Amino acid sequence: MKRFLLVLLTTLSTLSFAELEALPRGLEYAKKEGLQIDLDSIKERGFIRVLTRNNPACYFMHRGQLMGFEYEMVHRFAKKHGLEVIVLVPDHWKDMEKWLEEGRADVIAACVTITPNRRNNKHGLEYCHRYGEVHEEIIGRANETSIKTFEDLNGRSIYVRDSSSYHESLTALKQQGKLNFTIKIVSDKEETFEILDKVAKGEYDLTCADKGFLDQSVRLGERIKPVLQLKRPLAYGWMVRSNQPQLKTAINAFFKKELGGSTYNSLYKRYFDRSRNNELKKKFNPREGGQISPYDALVKKHAATYNFPWALICSQMFQESSFKADAVSWSGAQGLMQLMPATAKEVGVHDPFNPDDNIRGGVYYLKKQYRRVPDEVDDINTTCFALASYNGGYGHLIDARNLARQLGKDPNVWTDNVDHAYALLSEPYYAKRAKYGHCRSEEIIGYVRKIMSRHIAYETAQEIHTLK
Repeated sequence: MKRFLLVLLTTLSTLSFAELEALPRGLEYAKKEGLQIDLDSIKERGFIRVLTRNNPACYFMHRGQLMGFEYEMVHRFAKKHGLEVIVLVPDHWKDMEKWLEEGRADVIAACVTITPNRRNNKHGLEYCHRYGEVHEEIIGRANETSIKTFEDLNGRSIYVRDSSSYHESLTALKQQGKLNFTIKIVSDKEETFEILDKVAKGEYDLTCADKGFLDQSVRLGERIKPVLQLKRPLAYGWMVRSNQPQLKTAINAFFKKELGGSTYNSLYKRYFDRSRNNELKKKFNPREGGQISPYDALVKKHAATYNFPWALICSQMFQESSFKADAVSWSGAQGLMQLMPATAKEVGVHDPFNPDDNIRGGVYYLKKQYRRVPDEVDDINTTCFALASYNGGYGHLIDARNLARQLGKDPNVWTDNVDHAYALLSEPYYAKRAKYGHCRSEEIIGYVRKIMSRHIAYETAQEIHTLK
């Protein structure tokens, strides 16, 4: 049987069950098979339907690539069983369990924490093999100094979803410790990283989250920190229906083999280990003699080929790798221009750590993004759009320009127009309505701003050197 590849949410847009059923080839199984489907039937049809979340831990788009710990683990499991993957992202966290119970999907893989209450209250659903070590922490802003003990939580407000394990943990803490803090319930649509962002901005007082989610947010620049750690360590688990013993057995065997292995450890560190931070914090000043980087000659050669100012490429290269030819980011981007493996293959780069090959590929890829921009956009704004697309993917640029147009702003101008629309794409209201979903807006906006301003500084330094 020819396998059918359909990754729903390649565009990261949420489809209703009615829309899912309307899609071609084989999706009649979603209705016809209902609750009775197990692994043998899944293998017969050739694909597995997976419920997850669009967030930095589970499933997201970065540099035009679909990524996420759960996304990659699901694909490893599917590959072992000769399956393709259909990804489903319901609007609410609670909908995942409902959709699984109703037979709309086969498994939940969404960093769902296993807790005693959840295990006891799952009607017709079961957890599979445990994975990950989860330490839940009370989190405040980076300048928080008043909380030293749990008693210091009295009078404070902690914001969480009522469907989260954090709500369960905080309720138990409050009862056991006879503490007088307030648990504030937020929308079930809000992802943990969105709640953490609101804490950083001062919109929420405190929250509770897994250490891994905290580390992700800190790595992305959020000004937050842990103030207290809850005592009990927990774990994550995928979920299946109770009448799927074959699937549960296969998932259990998969995790027993994967846990502790080099691939699993590498993936877990990539998404949850703060020490993998590749933020470029140091400043760079042009060197004496007009030199900008150790690779100026190569940059000039390839920039001329594709008609870019060479100082612009140097500025981008510094933003990407700090001129480190062996740089590898948390997401797997490699070399001076931080090419993702798929991108490197696309542009014909055979050795991403070879400066000449990497710079050529990076400049060529930037030119491809440049050529995608309509002709009516002027050169400066086209460069901004091309950089945004290089960093975040062309899909998010399409969404941002469309949103700018809908807001009555100019879709052909970056500053105060398209960049404003990008900022909104990180908010749930706009992300849910965008074709390519949630966007790492601050990273993309900052990327463009820093490269363009550093480019000016580099060119100024070159002009001063020329006049000497």
